[in-house]
Amino acid sequence: MKRVLSILLITMMALTCIGAEDTSDISIPNYSMGSQIFTFRFGPEVPTFMYRPSLSPTWLTFSDTHFKVGGYGSLSYQGFLSSHLAIGGELGYLFDYDQSELFTSVPLLAKLTYIPFQGTFELPLSISMGFAYNSYDESSYLSLFTSAEVGLSYFFTESWGFTLSGGLQVIPEIYFDDKADQTTYTGFMPITLAISYRTN
Repeated sequence: MKRVLSILLITMMALTCIGAEDTSDISIPNYSMGSQIFTFRFGPEVPTFMYRPSLSPTWLTFSDTHFKVGGYGSLSYQGFLSSHLAIGGELGYLFDYDQSELFTSVPLLAKLTYIPFQGTFELPLSISMGFAYNSYDESSYLSLFTSAEVGLSYFFTESWGFTLSGGLQVIPEIYFDDKADQTTYTGFMPITLAISYRTN
C-alpha cells in the first residue's frame, strides 16, 4: 500500500512539473452558477469491513473479509449551483478479488460536492448515492451504492488540476423475508488520483 501511495504522489508531482507553467499571471476566477468540472480518477481500493446483522461474527475487518486490495476508476461531471456547491453524476468501476474469485461493481451515482475554499488549492467534500451492477462468482445483482469522500486539489493552470482523495464506499446487499439473514453491508476505501478540467 505504501508503494502504491508513493507511486501516486510521484506521478502527481512529475505531471505537475511537466505541465506546469508560470502561474503568476493566471487569474483563478471563483466558481459561479453554471461553472462545470470534468474529472477522471483511478487508484487502489482497500476493502475495510463487512457488516452482517444476522450472522456471527457480525463485523468482519479487512483481514477477515478475504478480499485483496483492488482498484477503482471513474468519470464524473458536475455543474455548480452556487459558488461552493456542485451537483452531477459519476460512472465508476470497482474490482476486487476474494481469493481467486473476481468481484466487480459498476456504480452509477448522483454526486453532491461542497468546496469551502477555492482557487489554486481546493478541498472538495463529496457525498454520492445511486445504484450499482455487481458481479461475483457467476452471479449478478443490482444494489444500492453510497460514498463519502474528501480530497485535496491543486490546479497548476486556470483549468487543469490534480486531486488526491480518499473516503468510504458502502455497498448494501439487502434481503427480506426468508433471505433476510443474507443481508450484508460491505465497505471499501478508495485512494485515488484524479485529473480535472474546470470551466468558470
